[in-house]
Amino acid sequence: MLKILKNQGATNMPEDIYSLRWLSTSIVHDLRNPLGTIYAGATMLMDENSTPAQVKRLAGNIYRAARRMRDLLADLTSVANGHGSTAEICDIREVIGMALEAMGNQNVQILVDAPEVAEIRLVRSRIERVFFNLIANSVEAMPDGGEIRIGVRKASGCALVAVEDTGPGIPCRIRDRLFAPFVTEGKDDGLGLGLALCRQTILDHGGDMWTEPAAGARFVIRFPLEPK
Repeated sequence: MLKILKNQGATNMPEDIYSLRWLSTSIVHDLRNPLGTIYAGATMLMDENSTPAQVKRLAGNIYRAARRMRDLLADLTSVANGHGSTAEICDIREVIGMALEAMGNQNVQILVDAPEVAEIRLVRSRIERVFFNLIANSVEAMPDGGEIRIGVRKASGCALVAVEDTGPGIPCRIRDRLFAPFVTEGKDDGLGLGLALCRQTILDHGGDMWTEPAAGARFVIRFPLEPK
């Protein structure tokens, strides 16, 4: 199991209890997106004027959201029962692909540039949630459509993954505190935990995550590559 790093406020907490609390917080946060998808889809299905094509699309969205909720709760149950998630060697391109599949059809264009195999030891479900959250944030920031570009390249024994969108970008007033818990902007019901949890997950895997200047929002994630 990958070791979860404790923050300063939990230095005296047993590691297994801290790990469960950390994962619980992460999963409760991540359940909000699929639950919102199911609620919105069910509301629209109640409209008697929905066309068969709309019904099929909404049913697909609800199915993917329900499957995602099932997987999240399975992760939590596994840890609660003392069965930690096991790291495995994965091609990061496949993990990104799974996150994109979980997103379903969106009103944005998503371009992936990942020409090389990049094998990394990771807990697949946790890293998939990182990419899902980053992509979901970009989609939410571009309600009228836009473009998300995801690039993967190797450099000095690491894999660098850049996720960049054509949205309004990160407000200057929160840029320096972006990865701190409870920092949010422009979300009436936001918890301000998503990016903090994403970065902590990357740190737990021996990597790091940061932002870079861009016209929209640009996040870069560094993973250590599996030695050959």
